[in-house]
Amino acid sequence: MRLFHLLKRRPLCNNLHFILIAILLLMLSIKYYFFFIALGIYLIFIVLKTKYIIPVLIIVLLIVLRYSISLIVKNIEIEGVNQAYITDKDDDSYTCYIGISKILVYDKSDFKPGDIIEIELEFYDDDLNSYPEEFNYSEYLMSKGVIKRAKAKSSKFISSGFSLNSIKYHYLSFLKSKLSSKSYDYIKAIVFGDNNLESNIKDAYSIIGISHILAISGMHIIFLYSIISFILLKLFKYYRSLIPNVLITVFVVIIGAPPSALRALLFLLIGSLNSKGDIRYTKLDILSISLILMTLFNPYLVYQSGFLLSFLVSFVLIFSRELIQTKNKLSFNYKSYLLIFFSTLPIVISFSNKISILSLLLSPILSVLISYILLPLSFILAFIPWLDYFLKYIYIFITDYLVNLSSYNIYISYPSFNIIKASFYYLFFGLFIVSIKRHKLYILFTISFSLYMLLIKYINYIDPNSKVTFIDSGQGDSIYIELGYNKGNMLIDAYNSFDFLKSRGIDKIDYMVLTHSDNDHIGDYKKILERFNVKAIIYPKYDSRLDSYLSPYKNKKIKVDESYKFDNTFKFDILGPINEYSDVNSNSVVLKLSLYNTTILFTGDMTSQEEDDLIEKYGTYLKSDILKVAHHGSDTSSQEKFLDLVSPNDSIISVGKNNSYNLPSLEVVERLKRISNLYMTKDLGNISLIVSKNRYIINTYR
Repeated sequence: MRLFHLLKRRPLCNNLHFILIAILLLMLSIKYYFFFIALGIYLIFIVLKTKYIIPVLIIVLLIVLRYSISLIVKNIEIEGVNQAYITDKDDDSYTCYIGISKILVYDKSDFKPGDIIEIELEFYDDDLNSYPEEFNYSEYLMSKGVIKRAKAKSSKFISSGFSLNSIKYHYLSFLKSKLSSKSYDYIKAIVFGDNNLESNIKDAYSIIGISHILAISGMHIIFLYSIISFILLKLFKYYRSLIPNVLITVFVVIIGAPPSALRALLFLLIGSLNSKGDIRYTKLDILSISLILMTLFNPYLVYQSGFLLSFLVSFVLIFSRELIQTKNKLSFNYKSYLLIFFSTLPIVISFSNKISILSLLLSPILSVLISYILLPLSFILAFIPWLDYFLKYIYIFITDYLVNLSSYNIYISYPSFNIIKASFYYLFFGLFIVSIKRHKLYILFTISFSLYMLLIKYINYIDPNSKVTFIDSGQGDSIYIELGYNKGNMLIDAYNSFDFLKSRGIDKIDYMVLTHSDNDHIGDYKKILERFNVKAIIYPKYDSRLDSYLSPYKNKKIKVDESYKFDNTFKFDILGPINEYSDVNSNSVVLKLSLYNTTILFTGDMTSQEEDDLIEKYGTYLKSDILKVAHHGSDTSSQEKFLDLVSPNDSIISVGKNNSYNLPSLEVVERLKRISNLYMTKDLGNISLIVSKNRYIINTYR
């Protein structure tokens, strides 16, 4: 009875944020160890200033326990043939449970949620990040409860069963057969929380600055609750929240409880308790309880961008009335949008790496358009799909309008925030908001915040060091070179490099060298040419296939047969190809780069034939401090006589982990280790050279 009385009085009301802050610091500490210092200081503060050290420690210990259980489940070995229960299905994959382990399986078999199958799996290694700002796919899967991913070596249907997800699966299949593709994609994203819109549409929403409407708002749950309540009130004179809450709960469970929908549901359920008890829950209480419950359910949710955005936007809206003092509704809405825009900027930047000028002007209006037209329309079509014959044109118009609008958009390319940059951003932004609210020192903090934003954008202009980054692009090649003081840059090959380049916030590329036409060297060239201002493309004179690929860019093309120079600190000589061969690898561009007093030899996928040509023509001029090893360490190149002439201090192999070609060759590895220090991207992630006037330093991410 005493416990019931305490719960009824809600003794932690208005102080739950103490627990919330401890949770966030804990999860940051698990990922970034230096946050343990902040967590320790915060716990000392709790002891000295509040009475809540026991509740804080209990919740912290529960989350540590839940996190540890996730790691234990993740390390369970699954071997041989196992029985699996399918929970969800996509076009070429499904999720299933084997025991207590939830696994993402790449398999095109025609299974359905609820099916029980027999399966043998080949597991993938965890996806390790290659640079700080890279999207962490393993954490993303863990936030969805998936502990491993695999491909099916064999699978066999045993029997059908029931799954709540089967309701969603079958209904989506029904809608797909009735709706146009664009209408279906929008309804799937807005109503069911599966955002599989085409990449150009996602980019348009992101560039314009309204991606949160589709991704994180939870507005569809509030909208559905309002509709159900309205119907019950008008038709049945029913004033209680019980039936709407039950129906919304069932709906959220059926659609798979995406974080934004679950947060909105918890807001409704906890808010409905305000009619009972002695103390009312504030909106901050409800936000705190929701986050605590969801983190206890799955601690990895804290690392999911959509989850963070959802709660961050809610947090900002709670205090918007207090921070924005105006009676004009239009002015309030616009200022609220600006507050949300800057509050979420470090996270949103990771999607597009653009700050849209247009979004600052039009996004509040477009948000209203999406909220009051697209949202209701999607629910109407979800229940009356036959209306798509007329309504599909609205989706087409909105999509075409937003895509065209984004193409004319004025934007600033901006680098991604790592955890340190983001921490200082929120420090400066918080001081700026407090100064505005208190009308004290706001000029000082406005200047400080603005200078910090400029520093992140233009820090390369004050950095004297040049950098050469061997991008961990998997089984392919891509190297990005940037000169000190941002005097110029260069990209050598373009496989799986677009996301890295985008994360750097670059606007232009002075030279893009495509060594030859194999996909593992040119894979992202179209995206790069469309996104960045590429001033010149250098490519081999004996590669007709690449010549054809680049025909739309005739004004940028430069065939190899000369040397290039930026200034006295940077030049590169095109050494090959010298002769034409039938093998495209033998026609690879080979270039020697001189950066201050450091020389680097880049070799593409050249073979021993091209090596012989280079030896005959250049001899000792091949000597270089650093060698980018040819053809991912294959034994088709890197002959001993060639390596003896190059005689590098350091050799770097760009190669993918567990690749199907079994590269690099062990024989080549032994040759290289005898004459140099050897670095491989598959083990070390991105490999960077920091080059100054008299020396270079090699840094590796892992």
